[in-house]
Amino acid sequence: MTDGTTSRFALSICIPTYNRAAELPFLLDSIAAQIGALEAPWSRDSVEVVISDNASTDHIAQVVEHYRSILPSIVFIQHPQNLGADRNYLAVAEAAGGVFCWMMGSDDKIEEGALLRVLDATLQWPEAAGFSVNMVPYDGALQQRIPQHLPPFRWTDDRLVRGAETIFREFGIYYGYLSGQVIRRDLWNSVCATGEQLQYLNAYVHVLVIGRMLQKAPSWGFVHHACVGWRSGNDSFLGDGWVRRLEIDLIGYRSVTVALFGEHSPVVADIRDQLAARHNYHQFRHAKLRGESRASLARASRLLTASLWRSPVYWTKLLPWILAPGWLTHAIYEVYKTRLRPTVRRVKLQRERARIGR
Repeated sequence: MTDGTTSRFALSICIPTYNRAAELPFLLDSIAAQIGALEAPWSRDSVEVVISDNASTDHIAQVVEHYRSILPSIVFIQHPQNLGADRNYLAVAEAAGGVFCWMMGSDDKIEEGALLRVLDATLQWPEAAGFSVNMVPYDGALQQRIPQHLPPFRWTDDRLVRGAETIFREFGIYYGYLSGQVIRRDLWNSVCATGEQLQYLNAYVHVLVIGRMLQKAPSWGFVHHACVGWRSGNDSFLGDGWVRRLEIDLIGYRSVTVALFGEHSPVVADIRDQLAARHNYHQFRHAKLRGESRASLARASRLLTASLWRSPVYWTKLLPWILAPGWLTHAIYEVYKTRLRPTVRRVKLQRERARIGR
């Protein structure tokens, strides 16, 4: 394994995957469409693709073999048994040889012009711990744009942010989105050499590693143009049920932020409130509207109360949805869906396109 100063590649696109033979071609096609059009100082040889397969049972090996003649450099690892998502994230970065690694979900795609933007950002911020790139949401087929409920960022320009706590307040919940993160590999490796990350195999091990990277090198970049297309409705962590998915966010994220900043840090409270207002709120609201069982809603309510009762968001946004009878929530939603949502979606989409520069 080479270090960051002698790496053959400027960028490794690191793709952990499991049973995504049907989705992976969308991503590999989007990479292939841009890699041949790179301009100096970049070339086809500036980028490698690293795929770490977590003992898939589908035909992913044949998919990868097809792209060996299309992409200039592919590293393909097949694990004999499923390591779990976190260990697969670690394995794909460990196998990479680039100065920077773009961590990428295997069901997403890169947007037009994104590869050049990411490569240029590695030159713009060579000493940063890494940088985040903006995303745009699509439907489950990765064909039609859909509006975002809450844009992940308030900025409309590229920037470098300094200070570990400041950075984590701004990017902390977005770090959970794997495809939005580009990390400096030598710094990632130095953090992983401690072995601490193996105590946090809770779907967010990469957030723990990035947090430690920031404490070593407290600067982080942001590319405001949309570089990643996110496929909605394809969350692999929903396999054990929606309440378990909620628990992963509530408990897993908190354990990571507490490890990084301490139990009573304002950063921990801030990240808790951001997650509550965005992910936890939408997870519970959607579950209630789609008619999940009373037993699962009750379990989720207890989990939210135990985890978030100190958060103002719990009292102002979540508790009303917990207490409201099902008939009332559905009646309100029907009015919104038939009379208000078309206009709201149109306005959101217009604002989103303006915000991400498309």
